[in-house]
Amino acid sequence: MLKILPIETKDEQARIMALCSIPYNVNALAYAAYDEDVLVGGAQFLLKGATCHVIDIANADGVDDEEALFIMGRGLLNFVDLCGIHDAYLDYPEKVSEALRARIGFFANDEGVYYMNLRGFFTNKH
Repeated sequence: MLKILPIETKDEQARIMALCSIPYNVNALAYAAYDEDVLVGGAQFLLKGATCHVIDIANADGVDDEEALFIMGRGLLNFVDLCGIHDAYLDYPEKVSEALRARIGFFANDEGVYYMNLRGFFTNKH
């Protein structure tokens, strides 16, 4: 069974990010995805004022599970939305496949910035 959990300590965050080949960011919040208690991915994001910036989302080394990344991405965005932050950006879109970016809900705006408006997103049928 897939579990998406917030990472509660910086030591654990650093460890999990290393297992996902993600550069650890001490200022970021983070989530981890587990399948039957096996790490399958990690994500880091920053809250800057009234915006969320997803900076990394990747599988653990040796894992190929885009479904887990999709669920983790949506889970962290739902958390952010519940915190009252409704504008989300994908800071490094080149790190994420085009299919996964679109599936999570990030699309390039007129300036080429990958953005997602979370207003009503999780209360409407998505």
